[in-house]
Amino acid sequence: MKRLKRVPDSRPVLRSALRRGLWAIVFLVLAAACALTFLVFFTGVFKIKEVNFTGNQNVSTDRLKQASGIEAYSNLVTLPVGRIARDLETNSWVKHARVQRHLPHTVNIQIVERVPVAMLDYTTSAYLVGSDGLVIEKLAPDQHPELPRVYGGKSTQPTVGSRVSDKKLDECVEVLAGMPKAVRDMLLLGNPFDGRGQVFVSRSGFNVIYGHTGSMRKKNEVLEAIITEVNNNKRKIAYVDVRVPDSPVIKPQ
Repeated sequence: MKRLKRVPDSRPVLRSALRRGLWAIVFLVLAAACALTFLVFFTGVFKIKEVNFTGNQNVSTDRLKQASGIEAYSNLVTLPVGRIARDLETNSWVKHARVQRHLPHTVNIQIVERVPVAMLDYTTSAYLVGSDGLVIEKLAPDQHPELPRVYGGKSTQPTVGSRVSDKKLDECVEVLAGMPKAVRDMLLLGNPFDGRGQVFVSRSGFNVIYGHTGSMRKKNEVLEAIITEVNNNKRKIAYVDVRVPDSPVIKPQ
C-alpha cells in the first residue's frame, strides 16, 4: 500500500502573519494619535482665528463675545462648545445658542433671540418681556412704542433675566404672545387687573374684552376677523367682547 505524503500545517504561518499585521495597525494608529496630539497641543494648526455670530439683531456681537468668554480659548479642537452655548444663554436676549467648530480656524455661533411681545409699564420704568414670559431688559417707558403696554399696577417690579412672577401679568403676556402679530400690533394697552380677565385698548380707541386663556385659538380667530372688518369699514365701536368666542359681542360707539 502506497504511503500518503504529509501536508505541512500552514496555520502557524498564518497566525504569525496576522499578528504582525495587527501590530502594524496598532503602531499606525498610535503614530497617528501622537501626530494629531502634537498638532493639536503643540502647534498653531487649530488656533482660533475667526468667530462668526449670526442671528443677533438686538444684542451686539461684542456683548455676546464678552458673555461667551470665548476669547479665553485659543484652540478650536478643545473649545468647550457646550459651555460656550450655556454661557451665551445667560444673556436675557438669547433664547438659544448653537456653537459649531469649522476646521481649521473658525467658530460659527448661531443665536436665536427672544421675541419681545410687550412692555410692562410701571410709569417711571418699563420692562421688555419676551413671548416666553422672560424679562429681557429694563428700559425707559417711551421706548419700543410699537409694542403694547401692559399695566403693572401695584405688582412687584420684575428682575431682568427672570420670568414674570405675577400670575395676572404672566397671563397677559401669554395672551399677547398667542395672538397673531397683526392683532397684537393693533393693541396699545393691556390691563391684567380688570375683573373681566384680560382687557386691552386698541390703537383705534375701542376696548377688547378678552377674558382668560381658555379657547385662545378660537378667540384670536374671531378677534382678528372683527378687527379687520372694523378697520376696513371704518366703523366706530366702543368695545368687542370675545370671552365667549362662539357668541362675540360688538358694542357700537
